[in-house]
Amino acid sequence: MARFRILGPLEIDAVDGRPVPLSAAKPRTLLGVLLLHANRPVGVPTLVDVLWSGTPPRTAAGALRTHLSTLRTSLRLAGLKARPPGYQLDVSADDLDMLLFDRLAEQGRRAAAGGDLSRAADLWERALRLWRGPVLDGVDLAAVESTLADLAERRLMLLERWARARLALNQHTEVLPALAAATAEQPLREQLHELVMLAFYRAGRQADALETFRRLRGRLATELGVEPGPPLQRLQRQILSAHPGLDPPRPGDGLAVPGAAPVPRQLPPDIAAFTGRHREVAAAHSRLSGGSPLRPPPVVAISGAGGVGKSALAVHLAHRLAHWFPDGQLYVDLRGATAGLRPLPPLEVLGRFLRALGVRDTDMTTVDEASGTFRAATADRRVLVVLDNAHDADQTRPLLPAGRHTAALITSRRVLSTLDGVAHLRLDVLPPAETIQLLGRLAGADRVAADPSAAARIARACGQLPLALRIAGARLAARPSWPLRELADRLSDVRRRLDELRIAELGVRSSFQIGYELLRDSPDVGDRDASRAFPVLASADAADLSLPAVAALLDLAEPDAEPILDRLVDAQLLASPAVGRYRLHDLLRLFGRSLVDPPDPVPLGRLLRWYSATAWQTFRLLRPADSRPATAGEWASGGRGFPDVGAALDWLEAERPNLLAAVHQVAETPELPGAAATSLARALFAFFHVRGYLNEWVEVNLTARVVAHRASDLVAEAHICRDLGAAFEVRGDYRAALDCLRDGLNRYVAAGDRAGEAACLNGLGTVYDSLGRLDEAAACLERSLAVSEELGDRHSAGISLNNLGEVYRGRGEYARAAEGLRAALAIFRDTGNIRSQAAVLNNLGEVFDCQGAYPDALACYERSYALFRQLGVSVGQATVLAALGRVQRLLGRHADALDRLADALAIADRLDERRSAAISLRELGTTRHELGDPEAARACWQQALALFEALGVPDADEVRTLLAGGSGSSR
Repeated sequence: MARFRILGPLEIDAVDGRPVPLSAAKPRTLLGVLLLHANRPVGVPTLVDVLWSGTPPRTAAGALRTHLSTLRTSLRLAGLKARPPGYQLDVSADDLDMLLFDRLAEQGRRAAAGGDLSRAADLWERALRLWRGPVLDGVDLAAVESTLADLAERRLMLLERWARARLALNQHTEVLPALAAATAEQPLREQLHELVMLAFYRAGRQADALETFRRLRGRLATELGVEPGPPLQRLQRQILSAHPGLDPPRPGDGLAVPGAAPVPRQLPPDIAAFTGRHREVAAAHSRLSGGSPLRPPPVVAISGAGGVGKSALAVHLAHRLAHWFPDGQLYVDLRGATAGLRPLPPLEVLGRFLRALGVRDTDMTTVDEASGTFRAATADRRVLVVLDNAHDADQTRPLLPAGRHTAALITSRRVLSTLDGVAHLRLDVLPPAETIQLLGRLAGADRVAADPSAAARIARACGQLPLALRIAGARLAARPSWPLRELADRLSDVRRRLDELRIAELGVRSSFQIGYELLRDSPDVGDRDASRAFPVLASADAADLSLPAVAALLDLAEPDAEPILDRLVDAQLLASPAVGRYRLHDLLRLFGRSLVDPPDPVPLGRLLRWYSATAWQTFRLLRPADSRPATAGEWASGGRGFPDVGAALDWLEAERPNLLAAVHQVAETPELPGAAATSLARALFAFFHVRGYLNEWVEVNLTARVVAHRASDLVAEAHICRDLGAAFEVRGDYRAALDCLRDGLNRYVAAGDRAGEAACLNGLGTVYDSLGRLDEAAACLERSLAVSEELGDRHSAGISLNNLGEVYRGRGEYARAAEGLRAALAIFRDTGNIRSQAAVLNNLGEVFDCQGAYPDALACYERSYALFRQLGVSVGQATVLAALGRVQRLLGRHADALDRLADALAIADRLDERRSAAISLRELGTTRHELGDPEAARACWQQALALFEALGVPDADEVRTLLAGGSGSSR
C-alpha cells in the first residue's frame, strides 16, 4: 500500500518510495478528507459537501462512487471500504504521517509520565518534524475546516509540551527558533509567548523577554481590547524581580485548546468576602490543576450541610483555576436543593452547555446523544465545568466532560459516592478564628475589633456556619448604629435564633427546610422514616450520639436504626465524625426541635434511662462491691455491658460531654424525670473519682442537687450531698465539703439510712484529716467503720480502714495504721477494687516513709503509681509522684526527685488540684535547697505557702518554717 503525508501538501509515495502523482482536484480532495478521518467512517453527506462545497449536482452520489473507484484502482487502496453511513480508509501509523504524529506524541507522554523527559522531548521533536506546512495545503477542504483547525491545534499543543520539556532540561536556546516561528504564526497565543519569555529569561535576555510581553500586550489591547492573562502578568512580574521560582519549570504541561470555538465564561462573580478554607482550597486546586492526558479528567465533589459554604468555595475555586482552562468555564445551578424548583434535567443542561460551546445542532431528544456530543465538543479543549447544587449522581453523571484537559467541580448536599474517579471534599463549619474574620469582612473589621466578646458570641450562636454568619454580617452592615452586643443578645435566645438569622430571601431555617422536605416528601419509605426520626434526634442536647444511644432514643434495634442515620447523613442533616457516632449542628438541632410542638418527652426519657443504666454498669466495674447501685432502683437496670474496666473507661470518656449535657437538660426541662439527673450524677461518681475532672464533678452534682431539691426528694438530696462533699474534698474546698457532708448526714439520719450515714461520716473523717483535726477525723471514721461492719458492708469498711490508717499515721500510731491499711488492702483485693488498692498502697508507703523505711516506702509507692496509671487516675498519680519525689530526695537521688516532682506538679496544675500542687511545690523547694539553689527553693515555697493558706490546712506552718530558714522537710 502507498504511504501518505498530509501534514503539509498532500504527498503519496509508492511502496518502493517513488512519488505517485494524483493531479485531479476531486480525487485529491476525496483522498484528503478520507485520510483526515483515517480509520473512521466518513458519512456520504460529508463527502458530498466537501467535494462540491455545499452545492452538489443531482448526479453527486454516482460521481462520488466513480471518484472512489478511481482512488481504489490507481492507488491500490485495499483499505478503502464502505462503512455505514459512508466510507472508511484504513491506514496504519507507518503509512500516514498524521497517525505517526499521534503515536509519537503518545509515546512521548508515556515517557514523560515515567520521568524520562529527555526521551519525551526527542519523541515530540520527531513528531513535530513531520509537519511541512498547513495540513493538506493546496487541497480545498473548507467543509471540514474545524477538523483541520483541531489538527493544527494539536501540533501547537505538542510544540508547547516539547518547549516546556526542553526548558525543563535547561535547553532554552534550542527552543527559541521554533517558538519565534510559532509566535509569528500565532501572534495572540499567550501560551507561546509565555514560553518565549521564559526561554529568553533563562538565556540571559531579560530585556527581550520583557519586550515580548510589551508587544503582545499592545496587540491584545489593539485587536481584542483585553490585557494578558494572569499567568503572563505574573511571569512579567517575576522576570522584573528576578524571582527564583523561574529557575524550575512551571507546573502543568501548559496545553491549550482550539481557539476557533466560542470561549464561555459562565462563572458567577467571585465571593468578595470569601474567608479561610485554605486547606480545602489547596487540596481542590492541586487536584483540578493537575490533570494528565494519561488519566481521566479530575473531578472534585464538595458536599456538606446546607449553608456550609459549598457554592461559595466552588465559585472561588473556579475563579482561581480559570487560567488553567483558557477555553472556558461552564457553570450551572442544578437546583438540587432549591425551594419550589425541580432539579434541572440533564438534557436541558447539556443543551445550554453545547450552545455555549458553539455547537449549532443542540436539538437532541436523548440524554445519551447530548452527553456524547458534549464529550466530543470538549474532547480537545481545556474547559472547567462547575455543577453547583447537584441533586444526585444520576443528574451529574451525563454532565461530566471526558476530554484529556478538562476538569469538573461539583457541589451537593449529598455525598455523590457512586460517581467514579471523584475526589470527595466534605465541607464543615469554619474554624473559630475564620468566623471572626468573616464577620469582620461583612460587618466591618473596626466594629468587630471594638467588641471582640460580642463578636465571639455571635459566631458561637451562628454555630460557625457560613450562611448564618453572612446573614448576621449583612444585618449588622445594614444597621451601622447597632452595637454588636445587640445582635449577640438577640441570638442568645434559642427560641428566636432561627428567626433572627434571616434577611431578605436568605434564611438559615429555609436552607435547612429544603433538605428536610426532600426526605419528608420522598417516594422512598426509608427517606420518610429518616424525616420522622430527625426531630427525635434533635431533642437530645448531646454533643454527639452513638448508634446504641440513637437506638434507645428511637426505640429501635441497632440494625434498624443505622439505615435511618445513613439517610440523614446522606441528606447532610446529620454528620458522622467517626464510625458509629453522629452529630447535629447546633442550628440544625434548633430547626429539628421547631418541627415538633409540643415536644414529646418520651424518646428523651428512653435515652436518659439508657445513659443512666450504662453509667451504672461502668460503676460496678470501677467500684466492685460498692452498695450504691443497689440504691439506684430501676435507673441502674439494663444498659450496655462492658468486658473490663478499660472498655468502661473508654465509653465514659467518649460519652462524657453527653452525660453532662443530659444532667443539665433534665434540670432545664421540668417534663423530664428528675431522677434521671440524680441517678446519672451518682453513677458518674466512680468515673470522676478515677479520672478527676474535678470541676465537672462538682458542676454535675450541683445541678443534680437543684433537681433533687425541686422534686423534694430527701434521699436523693442526701446522696448528692454525699458525693458533692467528696468532690469538694478532692478539689481542696474543705469548708464546702464539710457543709455538704453534714447536710447529707442529717438527711440520711432523718431517712434512717445507716449506710448513707456511714458514708458521710467517712467523708467527714477524710476532710478533718486534711485539715489536721485528727481526733475529730478518727472519731468520725471509727463510727463509720462500726456502722459498716454492723451492716456487713465490706467495701465501706475497707474505705474507712484506709482513711483511718492515714489518721493513725498522722498521730504517729504507725503499727496501728499499718494494721488497718493491710486489712483494707486485703478487702479491696478480694473485691477487685483496683483504685482503692492503689490508694491503700500509697497510704502504706507513707507509713513506711514516716518510719524511715524508705526502700519499703518506695516499693509501695511504685506499686501504687502503676495501678493509678493502669486506670488513668490523674489525681492519684499526682499524689504518688509527689511522695516518690520526696523519697528519692531522702535517698539522695535528687535528679530522679526533680523529675518525679515536676511530673506531679504538671498533673496537679492541669487538674487544678491545689493540695497536690502545694505538696509538690513544697518538695520541689526542699530539693532545690539541698542542691544549693536557695532562690529557686524560696520561690517554690512561697507558691506552696499561698496554696496551703488558701486551703486552710496546717501544712502552711511547716512551709513558714522553711521560709524562715529551715533546711527542709524532715520526712
